[in-house]
Amino acid sequence: MGMSSAAVEHLGDTRVVVVVRASRTSGISTLAGALAEAGLDIFEVTMTTPGALDCIEEIRAKHPRILVGAGTVLDIGTAQRALDVGAQFIVSPTLDTGVVELAKDHGVLAIPGALTPTEAFTAWSTGVDVVKIFPASLGGPAYIRALVGPLPDLRFLPTGGVTASTATDYLEAGAFAVCLGTSFLDAGALERGEYARVVREAEMLAREVRGVAARSAKL
Repeated sequence: MGMSSAAVEHLGDTRVVVVVRASRTSGISTLAGALAEAGLDIFEVTMTTPGALDCIEEIRAKHPRILVGAGTVLDIGTAQRALDVGAQFIVSPTLDTGVVELAKDHGVLAIPGALTPTEAFTAWSTGVDVVKIFPASLGGPAYIRALVGPLPDLRFLPTGGVTASTATDYLEAGAFAVCLGTSFLDAGALERGEYARVVREAEMLAREVRGVAARSAKL
């Protein structure tokens, strides 16, 4: 199995990506380890976060079982820098075919962004395995369900406004996985080192996601 296929499988198992968008990355690697133990072991570090590349490299070095990627990748140069430090997937809010091709050349999962059915299908037509729907909050779970109807072969990753309390709604609507950002990793709490609440929420969410999978298996 190639790296890209393994990443898709990992994403399909965990079904939640924790997005790190913060003013600093101090302590993020430690928190990543704790959240992985709680059941959430996929992290996206946005390139708008100071020290993002060092953070990706540190998580890769300290937590080999965690899948870690780069987010908010807007151009080939940024994508290359992320790949150089070991990013295992590349996420963009838009579609840049150069970024997609670069990731594919490295055997790494590229997840471009789209919103409309035409944009989603155009992104998928580049050969990617997963398409990010952003901002997902515009249409909510009902919009994901509407997209899945005519586009059942696409794997959708709703991002933007998804919360711990709505994540399972998106999954039940047909999303392949979801991204949880600032609503989950509150920057203020992180800066104060208040990780316990986040870990508790992660444990609850991981249980809920397993419940969605179990219900789907019975259908």
